[in-house]
Amino acid sequence: MQRAVAGEDANALIRLLLRHTLLSQDAIARMGDLSQTMVSRVLKGTRELRRPETIRRAFEGITEGYDIPAPDLMCVPADLALDLNDSGDEAAAVLERLTRADTQGAPGLENDAESSAVSSAVLAWLVQDGSSSAGEPVPDEGPVAAIRAAAAAFASLDNRFGGDNTRTTAVHYLSGTVVPLLRQTRPEAVQRPLFAVAAEFVLSVAWMSYDAQRNGAARRYFVQALDLAAHAEDRLLGASVLSAMSHQANYLGAHREARDLARAALTGAGDRATATMRAQFLMMEARAHAARRDKTDCIRAMSEAEREFGRRRPGLDPEWIGYFDHSEYSDEVAHCHRDLGHAHVARRLAEQSLAASTGHDYARSRVFTRMVLAAAVLGQGEVEEAVHLGTRVIPQVQATSSARCVGYLDDFAKRVLPYRDQPEAARFLRQAGAVVGAAQ
Repeated sequence: MQRAVAGEDANALIRLLLRHTLLSQDAIARMGDLSQTMVSRVLKGTRELRRPETIRRAFEGITEGYDIPAPDLMCVPADLALDLNDSGDEAAAVLERLTRADTQGAPGLENDAESSAVSSAVLAWLVQDGSSSAGEPVPDEGPVAAIRAAAAAFASLDNRFGGDNTRTTAVHYLSGTVVPLLRQTRPEAVQRPLFAVAAEFVLSVAWMSYDAQRNGAARRYFVQALDLAAHAEDRLLGASVLSAMSHQANYLGAHREARDLARAALTGAGDRATATMRAQFLMMEARAHAARRDKTDCIRAMSEAEREFGRRRPGLDPEWIGYFDHSEYSDEVAHCHRDLGHAHVARRLAEQSLAASTGHDYARSRVFTRMVLAAAVLGQGEVEEAVHLGTRVIPQVQATSSARCVGYLDDFAKRVLPYRDQPEAARFLRQAGAVVGAAQ
């Protein structure tokens, strides 16, 4: 970079900026008073700037005002990927910048997004006209089928082994396969399903990032999934994104934001939401109330969720909400009662959740449920049984690359800490401490 600046080599400077910073071709074209086509050709090496006046104008325009160190050019802008985009082309361009920053490990990507920035995107989505949203099944053909199959494969790995195991490969697939497809011009009848399945894929990357506790990146991917769902005119999928954002906010202790996001999901989906979806959104609201120890509103939201869950007809649900079955529902209710201090009820529901779970597809979720069960048993005063349950979960935590699993283990260890004088508790705390420490 320094040699290019010292030699006033505009061609080299353009290539370096495009390859090693987050500046887009369009941004460099505007800075250098060039066409985007010319910038693209310079990048590919098929053309060079040759006329002295063009080189001078481009060099001066690009370097004007850049008296900051080169590494700072690579820092992720604070608002990157935190807004909705005006067009599908812009959405693809933003995703390209986001995935490039992610794969390059650009500084600033993990910075926490301000709630106001996310709230602005959510409000923009809420006030959009959703009248044309149909939420029809996306046809399984061509690129749509390929992305859906890839998403299913990544989701299976994520659910079994944790987000950190899968995330990097998924981001590369998003960057190298999905984004180029979004840039191609297609008839609207084809483009909308493509944007819908891309939204599902980006949502899965957001979940992986959240599970790996790369929360700044997760927020950005969540907002871009919301944006893609909006371009696909899939209101239900957009509402599901808000529910996922509520889940993350609650885990991070932003309980009011979690409550508001869950309510926004309910409002945005409106009458089109299936009973299963409404039950899931209501349970996210209930989780936020429980975390705030707001018993009245939590019980109200759980009662509404129970009513909706009893009315559900899985055959009418979108495929992506299929995970919210009896096991998952019971797990969410168990979480609420754990946080409200209802140990007996939390234990019964956690046991129901585990009994209803089948196979290994959601191994990580079962870790969460087992930790809730252990906390409930501890809340009943059964210290020895509780630490026995917690000890049995440790190998499962180690088998995943889930930072959230480690977080659940750490939370339970803190609950056990008052009993550290008891031999079984002390033994568990040593084992748990080693796992938590190794993950930090």
